[in-house]
Amino acid sequence: MTAAGRGLRYVRWAKRFLTFSSLDEEAAFRRSYTLYDRDDLKDLVDPTLDGDVDDLLAEHTAIYEDNDLNDHVNRMCLADARLFLSGLNLTYTDRASMAASTEVRVPFVDPEVFRAAFSFTGKQKVSSRTGKLALKEAARAWLPEDIIYRPKASFSAPLRAWVSHDLKGLVDDVLLEGELVGKGFLQKPSVQKLIDDDRNGREDRSKHIWQLLTMELWYRQMGSAGVTL
Repeated sequence: MTAAGRGLRYVRWAKRFLTFSSLDEEAAFRRSYTLYDRDDLKDLVDPTLDGDVDDLLAEHTAIYEDNDLNDHVNRMCLADARLFLSGLNLTYTDRASMAASTEVRVPFVDPEVFRAAFSFTGKQKVSSRTGKLALKEAARAWLPEDIIYRPKASFSAPLRAWVSHDLKGLVDDVLLEGELVGKGFLQKPSVQKLIDDDRNGREDRSKHIWQLLTMELWYRQMGSAGVTL
């Protein structure tokens, strides 16, 4: 990545950080990984789903607060484990490995390892911009420092390039004129605004657009398979 590219990434990260930096702990944690805040999500979907949006956010709050931990880093780690580990990370790992007929077992979710991880304080896990401190200290016995402290490599897809160029026509024809918009599940003005903001350079909405496009394609596939949604 070029210096200019890194600079643009940092600017986007800073703008995103400012959107949740003044929120309380649970709301800030939720906004740190979600694409939409409460009002944006309500504007995007059918107004009759307003109550479902509120129920979803309330469920997240209940999960986040269902513990007696006094360390905010560990509270966030526990919420991650409850929300993402089973529903996202481990699910994707299992599907990808099974597609290749490979058995994968994740050692870090062993109960003893999991229990040990929560015996460390947040300051023992994160310091300044360095994370996984305890793990890195343990790894010193086997790995050289240039491996332990090597910057994290990205596994992300080039969504901006896809949405702006390769899939531009698909976004217009399949998403904007799609079944989810046509049936009112997605509100066309809100979808159009996401696309306009992205194409005009006002905001990076590539992840939003990619998510909605894949949801539209998934919806069509389920319908073709005879699944009633």
